[in-house]
Amino acid sequence: MVNTGDRSASRLPLSLCVGWGIGTLGISIMFNTLNVLMQRFATDYLGVAAITWGYIYLGAKIYDAVTDPVMGVISDHTRSRWGRRRPYLLIGGLVSAIAFYGLFHAPDTVANNHAVLLLALLMLLYSTGYTIFNVPYMAMPAEMTSDYHARSHLVSFRVYAIGFGTIAGLSLAPLLIGSMGGGKQGHESMATIYALAILATAVACFIMTRSAKQTSPRADASLGFAHRMKLIATNRPFLLLIGVKFTQLAGLAINQAALVYFIVHVLGRGYAFLGIYGLIASICLLLAPPLCLFAGRRYDKRLVFIYSSLFYAAIMLTWLFSGPEETTSMLLLRGALLGLSGGAMLMMGQAMLPDTIGYDHARSGLNREGVFAGIYTTAEKLAFATGGALAAFVLGYMGYQSSTTGYAQQPDSAIVAIYLCMGVLPAVMVLLSCLFLYFYDLDELRIREMARSRLSVQR
Repeated sequence: MVNTGDRSASRLPLSLCVGWGIGTLGISIMFNTLNVLMQRFATDYLGVAAITWGYIYLGAKIYDAVTDPVMGVISDHTRSRWGRRRPYLLIGGLVSAIAFYGLFHAPDTVANNHAVLLLALLMLLYSTGYTIFNVPYMAMPAEMTSDYHARSHLVSFRVYAIGFGTIAGLSLAPLLIGSMGGGKQGHESMATIYALAILATAVACFIMTRSAKQTSPRADASLGFAHRMKLIATNRPFLLLIGVKFTQLAGLAINQAALVYFIVHVLGRGYAFLGIYGLIASICLLLAPPLCLFAGRRYDKRLVFIYSSLFYAAIMLTWLFSGPEETTSMLLLRGALLGLSGGAMLMMGQAMLPDTIGYDHARSGLNREGVFAGIYTTAEKLAFATGGALAAFVLGYMGYQSSTTGYAQQPDSAIVAIYLCMGVLPAVMVLLSCLFLYFYDLDELRIREMARSRLSVQR
């Protein structure tokens, strides 16, 4: 049990928490919509082969991952009237909105010989915008407060925003596409609306975080890149958390890529059902933060994380027993349970990141939030690169047939591939993450002891 005491005085203003959290909304809309719909849009409406899309996705994510640490260093050394991080919220939001609009307005491969190249360039632009926004954004919580539980409270607003972004990407986007004519035209209309939303949330986040506490570059932080990496490599809790996030997000990416194929080709249902399923799962995801905050004040964050991960993996494996004969209520119940446990995993992972950054500051005294955020988001990008590309490669090598009309009859081998990507592979990856969590040992007591030790040395 964790003895917390009174933390009310350490909480950040509600308006600031909402303002920071809303920055995730636009990015989550973009992220979830692309992860759920873009692969099928490319294979079934643009005529791109599944394997070709796998290479495009993998290349864009690797580029994305490589640029993340660079962006972290840039934001760590930025000096401006708006602070080190906030200017990039505007720049990243604008680039992301342009890229999202362009991806769903790309020409098909039959009408344009250069369509594949254009699609690849637009994916690179999307990756650039995401990096510019997300790396400085993720560095902000460690600067805004040093309190163990206040960080969890702040991060909960990001999880709420992710939940609403998931509703927009997984539920509203399919419904919008259907209401606007379906097909390629419906995708284009949806993308126009969402691009404006992405830009608007970035602007709102920039304005509403003007009072956020920010650290400044310090002369003693001007270390060589090799020295920086050596210091970070000794941060064992951070490295273990990276292992957790990589395995979990790779599994999530595989599942998200397979979801729309599973609904269309296995269950024989359309985007309307995808919208309902996404709504139920997202609402349950929104229930996770308050439950996790309650549990996290009484039990160690790591234990809450492990139990939610094990439950998530167990439910994921039940997709193997699903098929067109399964009732709608059972399908939605599974979505609800996955949304709740997945939200708990997301919440605890986000809450533990600032702790590992604070652990570094307690040991070194350096303000390197951007570097850590850059490495963390690099792991996220590599995870989605691995998972998304793996799903495309598995589908492609097992015979998935692409199309420009929205549907093609699939061989039995492709259906098996969809089952593998929907349930088995994601569950295996999440179970693997529990091994990293088993060795994670950074808790509230240890952080407090290190902070006290550093204060006594400074005196």
